[in-house]
Amino acid sequence: MSKVIVVKGYDAESIIHKGLSFFAKPLKQKVVIKPNLIAAEPPPTTTPVNLVEALIKYYLEAECKVIIAEGSGWSETFEAYEKLGYLKLSKKYGVKLVDLNNDDFELINNSKALFLKKFEFPLTLKNAYIISAPILKEHSITHVTLSLKNMLGATLGEKAKAAKKGRFHKSLDESIVDVNLYLKPSLAVIDGRIAGVGGELNAKPKKLGVIIFSTDLVAADAVAASYLGFNPFSIRHLKLAQEAGLGTADLNKIEIVNV
Repeated sequence: MSKVIVVKGYDAESIIHKGLSFFAKPLKQKVVIKPNLIAAEPPPTTTPVNLVEALIKYYLEAECKVIIAEGSGWSETFEAYEKLGYLKLSKKYGVKLVDLNNDDFELINNSKALFLKKFEFPLTLKNAYIISAPILKEHSITHVTLSLKNMLGATLGEKAKAAKKGRFHKSLDESIVDVNLYLKPSLAVIDGRIAGVGGELNAKPKKLGVIIFSTDLVAADAVAASYLGFNPFSIRHLKLAQEAGLGTADLNKIEIVNV
């Protein structure tokens, strides 16, 4: 049975220590934190910098090499890094910031993929313990954007000023599943302290006071979606993700530990 840890509160550092105490130290020394920085807009459109700072401190103390990696869809990634405080964070802790829109890559093929039969795998993410660290947020097309959909930003960008991930929208739910099957993120840390409602851009704040953790990203997203009032099986990419073997979206088959 998949386990999801839900820690209540608002202090990022305290919550991160409580939540991550349920999980073993990564076997891989390279930890890549992937926030949701869809645009250079403040939370709750984007992941709060204090969540990522708490994660950095935790994994540096565990003697891991920590990298922050994102490929913004609606702004230049380094514009988002600078405006949202990530550049200062990088300098303070000596962690590398990577723009995945322009990363080196290797081409991978999977004839069984739902939509993306070929995938440009960013080399920054190779042999890494990938943490998907999104804000808990609604989305105008997929209803929610959580740990699975966040991974669409962990891809190469298109040469455009906006909609740098437009190719995925031809088959969005299938693309979400395929990207996660290729990248295989290790952990979801979903920041629902102040969730974003009303859409993926210019999100309005809604206090929930939780951060959600799981090594099963589908289960983490199912629990997070329920906080916004959604039945997880009404979210098409969660249903497809379960069918593809990425995890469970059935709340009756998830052990939820409230802390």
